[in-house]
Amino acid sequence: YVDLRDGKQLLKLLEILSGERLPRPTKGKMRIHCLENVDKALQFLRDQRVHLENMGSHDIVDGNARLTLGLIWTIILRFQIQDITIEETENQETKSAKDALLLWCQMKTAGYHNVNIRNFTTSWRDGLAFNAIIHKHRPDLVQYEKLSRSNPIHNLNNAFTTAENKLGLTKLLDAEDIFVEQPDEKSIITYVVTYYHYFSKLKQETVQGKRIGKVVGIAMENDRMIKEYENLTSDLLKWIETTIESLNDRAFANSLTGV
Repeated sequence: YVDLRDGKQLLKLLEILSGERLPRPTKGKMRIHCLENVDKALQFLRDQRVHLENMGSHDIVDGNARLTLGLIWTIILRFQIQDITIEETENQETKSAKDALLLWCQMKTAGYHNVNIRNFTTSWRDGLAFNAIIHKHRPDLVQYEKLSRSNPIHNLNNAFTTAENKLGLTKLLDAEDIFVEQPDEKSIITYVVTYYHYFSKLKQETVQGKRIGKVVGIAMENDRMIKEYENLTSDLLKWIETTIESLNDRAFANSLTGV
């Protein structure tokens, strides 16, 4: 918890996650400077309507483990999870945050053998849920049918390694962290939300790609029609020129009867 005590890294973290410019950290390493920097960070969170219950800048500067962990989770909840919303088509009910993330996981793994996600703890112990989510979006990366519920450590390592090496998702967990009687809910949510953001972005890029392809297709069709029009116009002009020359070469009588 030393890294956050001077407030400088905390300000930088919030700036990156929020995309907003925060006040510059106060120079100096004295306690008063650290308190001032942490207070700037906490004030920014308050301005974002983040509830900081029983937490002051002195708690972070003093390295209070429980409150520092609580602050980190609050930041994760605000900037990584809170914006997740999924609308159910049946009743148009809008869920948010943890419930929405859980629903997303259930929707993506529906129909997968031995996967029944009911929570963010025990439902992930055998590793199949992680693999199912990856397989749903990238079936070329996971041979799901070859995974066995009786080999949870292998399943977990397979998902974590694949996500890191093929998708670029940081390995935040170890298999041994999950294959326990009661896995840590916050740790699993924090990791699963990286899957959500990655695959949601992938879907958006796919949709945008299709839209671009459609626009390109329309442009190509327009070019074809323009070219066809130019060819027809050119042929028509040639016919007109030929016809005029032909008519000019003819000798017409001066009366209608002669014509």
